[in-house]
Amino acid sequence: METEVFHIDTSRRVSIVAIMTALALVGNYSLVMIPNVELGSTILFVTAYTFGWTIGAPCALIMSVVFGFVNPWGFTIPEILVTQIIAWLYIVAVGAMIGSSNPMERTKIAKRWQLAATGLFLTLFFDLLTNYGYAVAFGLPYWVTLVTGIPFMVVHVVSNTVIFGAVIPKLDTTIKTQFRFSIWKSTSGFNYLSEE
Repeated sequence: METEVFHIDTSRRVSIVAIMTALALVGNYSLVMIPNVELGSTILFVTAYTFGWTIGAPCALIMSVVFGFVNPWGFTIPEILVTQIIAWLYIVAVGAMIGSSNPMERTKIAKRWQLAATGLFLTLFFDLLTNYGYAVAFGLPYWVTLVTGIPFMVVHVVSNTVIFGAVIPKLDTTIKTQFRFSIWKSTSGFNYLSEE
């Protein structure tokens, strides 16, 4: 018996990129007054986790550029913007890899812990890389930017660890159950995504 294959039409892909990019921007703008607490990385990760690299990567690129140029704290310095783009693309790449290797036997608790740990390591990578961009931009020793940024890094890492573990499984499940008929199309002609 043939396994049914599901895909997303080109027009729907464009719509998803636009919607998820907008959500990632809202996630960054909405919490901008709380230093280093943001939802943009979570939205980008869940986009790639649910829809894959081909939808996640454009979201990361567009969101990075828009947020870099239209930022409540001012225009992002080019060196920092480049490191942010690299870091967000890395987050998307990891999200796509984990999402595509989503085993059926994984329990919800194991998934939450895995995603929380992933959030911790990805945010740490993001902060280490963007601190490097900051050091290069201002001609500072890298260790100085790391030491002075520790309080902000702790807030960012802890908040994203909690958010990744708590929010991503729910978002992924909601998208796949509530919007499955609107997004995925079966090669047999039925719009349906079987539940995991």
